[in-house]
Amino acid sequence: MPKEFKIAKGVKDWYGQDAILRNEIKDTLRRVFERYGYNPLETPMIERAETMKFKGGEEIQKEIFTLKDQGRRELALRFDQTLPLARFVASNKDIKFPFKRYVIGEVFRDGPTQPEQGRYRIFTQCDVDILGVKDMIAEAELLALAQDCFKELGLGNIIIKINNRKLLDGVLDYAGIPTSKKIETIIILDKMDKIGIEGVKKEIKSLLPKEKVDKLISAIKKGKNNNETYKKLTAIISSKNGKQGLDEIKQLLDYSKSLGLNFVEFDPSLARGLDYYTGTTIEVYLKDKSVVKSAVLAGGRFDNMIGAFMGSKQEISAVGFSFGLERVAMILKDIKKNIKSSNTELYLIPINTAKECLKIAHSLRNQGLNIDMDLKEKRMGQAITYAASLGILYVGIIGEDELKEDSITIKNLKTREQKKIKIDEVCKYLKVK
Repeated sequence: MPKEFKIAKGVKDWYGQDAILRNEIKDTLRRVFERYGYNPLETPMIERAETMKFKGGEEIQKEIFTLKDQGRRELALRFDQTLPLARFVASNKDIKFPFKRYVIGEVFRDGPTQPEQGRYRIFTQCDVDILGVKDMIAEAELLALAQDCFKELGLGNIIIKINNRKLLDGVLDYAGIPTSKKIETIIILDKMDKIGIEGVKKEIKSLLPKEKVDKLISAIKKGKNNNETYKKLTAIISSKNGKQGLDEIKQLLDYSKSLGLNFVEFDPSLARGLDYYTGTTIEVYLKDKSVVKSAVLAGGRFDNMIGAFMGSKQEISAVGFSFGLERVAMILKDIKKNIKSSNTELYLIPINTAKECLKIAHSLRNQGLNIDMDLKEKRMGQAITYAASLGILYVGIIGEDELKEDSITIKNLKTREQKKIKIDEVCKYLKVK
């Protein structure tokens, strides 16, 4: 019996419609990112282990894939795109600020998988980040960018939830949460959309006395609107850090209002689990919860990370967020109609004219058409069946008669319409169609 080679656990091959849809999403996001002035940055997927272990929180650290090279150096696969960005900026002193970058690339986490939720051990993050801008105008631009991305992806209306890590720290102080329990409490709060408020209360009660838990839960409950939530917290937050976080929330809400972003919600319970966030935290949800309940985009501000990489107390302002490609593709596959199975626009079928057909295919490709052809010279019926199985809409038949007339008989496999088209008019004919 031949040996069976199985795919690794928690990963997936992408092909056909899935692969084409993923590329369409990447192209759409890239187009919007560049419209906003972001430039690409590509970093290696393999980093030194100390880089990946520098920040990220205990939960993430457990999921890092580690390895050694032949020099016995400790290496790791990147688990996100933020730490490599910080390492890059810290080691390149000639970077001009503001520095705006985007990246679309794979990351790796040796953790639990949920394929039905688009969660794998290898997944693609599509990140945008702005470095060197302390004002909340940076966040406001990112929120506008998010709106444009979802609009162009055809995913409908969104809800953007915002909070602030400084404010959350102030809320924890108000509730009397000891410093030693703060990170653990934030990690539990980050589970809110998964286990609900009752689940969060139950887990926090295993850490803290009931009166502190009740005070915390009361403080993070939203009001009827952003203004009511803001006023409630203004009345109870007394720490300097917490007040600064509230001021930043107010600035961001003002910017959002001026941009007409009326789908921004101030949610004081929002707690991103990663420990490198220092200010704004962001999560984006589809308004239609029947499509998907969990966040489809997330991120925040990490002003201390790059200075820490430099080994100094220098603060370099940084804020960004990340789309999960697998999650977006999963959603689009459920709601989008007519996903292409092939990028081929015309499949040429030579009838004893393979040499001439190859030349014609080359000419049409140089005109910008995606052309495939039958290289095995199957019978016409077999060739048409093959093209149809790949989801190709048009086939072009080239026999001796077509060569004499400098034409191609083009057939629409959906409508069965068939027409002879001059070779120099094929491009125009297909583009109009």
